Amino acid sequence: MSPALLSLILSPESNTSSPSGPRRPDSTQNIMVPRRPTAVPVPLSGWIVLAVLLLFVTPAAATEEPVPLFVQQRLEQLHFGEERKIGGETIYAAGLLLDLYRKNQFQPLWIDHRNITQLLTAIAGSAEEGLIPDDYHLQAISRYANELETAPTRAKQLEYDLLLSDALMLLAQHKRHGKVNPREVEERLNLDSSAPRPSLIDTFLSALRSTTVRKALDELEPAHPAYASLKKALSRYRKIAGSGGWQPVPVGRSLKPGMRDDRVRAMRARLAITGELTNHNTPDPDLFDGAVEAAVRAFQTRHHLEADGIAGRTTVAAMNIPVSGRISQIRVNLERARWVMHDMPDSSIVIDIAGFNLQYYHQNRLVWKTRVMVGEPFNQTPVFRSAITYLVLNPTWTIPPDILKNETVPRILTEKGYLAKQKLRVLTSSGEEVNPATVPWGQYLSKRLPYTLRQDAGPDNSLGLIKFIFPNPYHVYLHDTPSKSLFDKAQRAFSHGCIRVQNPLDLGKMLLGDDPGNPTTAARFDQVLARGKTSTIFLKEPLPIFLMYLTANAENGQVRFMPDLYQRDQGILDALNGPPSLLEHTTQMPEFKSQSSISPEQGEKTS
Repeated sequence: MSPALLSLILSPESNTSSPSGPRRPDSTQNIMVPRRPTAVPVPLSGWIVLAVLLLFVTPAAATEEPVPLFVQQRLEQLHFGEERKIGGETIYAAGLLLDLYRKNQFQPLWIDHRNITQLLTAIAGSAEEGLIPDDYHLQAISRYANELETAPTRAKQLEYDLLLSDALMLLAQHKRHGKVNPREVEERLNLDSSAPRPSLIDTFLSALRSTTVRKALDELEPAHPAYASLKKALSRYRKIAGSGGWQPVPVGRSLKPGMRDDRVRAMRARLAITGELTNHNTPDPDLFDGAVEAAVRAFQTRHHLEADGIAGRTTVAAMNIPVSGRISQIRVNLERARWVMHDMPDSSIVIDIAGFNLQYYHQNRLVWKTRVMVGEPFNQTPVFRSAITYLVLNPTWTIPPDILKNETVPRILTEKGYLAKQKLRVLTSSGEEVNPATVPWGQYLSKRLPYTLRQDAGPDNSLGLIKFIFPNPYHVYLHDTPSKSLFDKAQRAFSHGCIRVQNPLDLGKMLLGDDPGNPTTAARFDQVLARGKTSTIFLKEPLPIFLMYLTANAENGQVRFMPDLYQRDQGILDALNGPPSLLEHTTQMPEFKSQSSISPEQGEKTS
């Protein structure tokens, strides 16, 4: 690789981390990413190519081990040995490299300089996705290229070849599945697609032979519009950081429309930088006028705060999060997107837990969305994927054991007539109704209640008039609620973990209408509902559902930031800024491929 190209890619403007100091991808001086090098290939010096080729054909080389044997032995040493390093660099994909080179008869792979140019350009471009280019051996590749200019040896050239291949496989893995293992930073048991992960070995052998390495890497990033929008948001906020970011608004009393305060001037400057305030010409910059009020409301809406137009403590605190913090937030959510957004089907429901909303996609179009309520911080809604298999109209509700013990029994003891007000019946295991007055409730504060408490169907039922069932190990589902007023709140974490939907009957009719061959029309749906009896309607085709936790999202050219409701961002950010993990590699034999299974629903939960 030409030192000229390497110096371009490794210039201070193009790197997100210092080769000597600690990696600070979000610090102001390091977050600026240069324009990509042009697509015109920069040729290697002719004598380097000639020297490399001569290394493999000269009489001196003939006295050494054949190249394939040398490569094979080095790879086996890396894969099976305890020391996985080349030139001080950790080799992360030793198992994959063994397969990759084996399929190439253990011959070198990076003979064509155009492939090297494309790889290094892609590595530099990984910063645009919130990744860290130095993770992919960028400094070591530069060092090896310089050493091969001055003192080329066969061993050094082959190690250079292996470093390039390891960088390729590591970057591919991070673009396709994310750098961070989600199970190590968030509690999740069912996020992965049930389909086996395809091997990238053949993909990259073909790309290397056809000099399409960059194209193959670009095709691995999520094609979902939300991912592209987050990348644009990251670029925009890095440009803001490059211009100096914003100054904090001084803390003090709440600022309200009509007030005159020198802090309003600071708030004007802050809101102008992120685009909420577009009218900069005012004879009285200290006045909280209508333009400032509209800008504050827009800011509050974009940051999931109560849009009251008053700059109180919470709003000012959100304004004062530095640009580096917002950049980190976007990077964290780009990583979350890489975990799941590759396998999105044409039609699905997406629950944005931190954003408190539901989106229904049909045939690759967002056709409907509504508000939802999710679990409180101590009853967190989990992140997973499943598929809606059936709907229940006029559902009953059986109180789960944890809610029964921790909430219901204490309220029965302290609130006279609680069971009657809640329309709860006490049932034996065989379904026989028990007189509540005969139950010694005080005994069951510390031990298991041998009865079931069930709420009959009806508009006052805690599940409302409909619930949507999708198999999962958490006993979580979507449902209606009689507590409609809570949907007016900006922060809607009120449940025990299930998801309350604002307009669930509309959703049910749409899902059935879009379900091919389903005989339940909208009219039939209304008839069944009006009867008041508990009825189950199965979908002909299960509809995929994704429960996701996103604290930054972007749509219609606007980035939206959500409070980190469950305090999950920092763990992902720490792992994202840390060193990569070794890539797991297992050969999957066709006869041992297993079907993933999802445990059936075991009980009910509500809020």
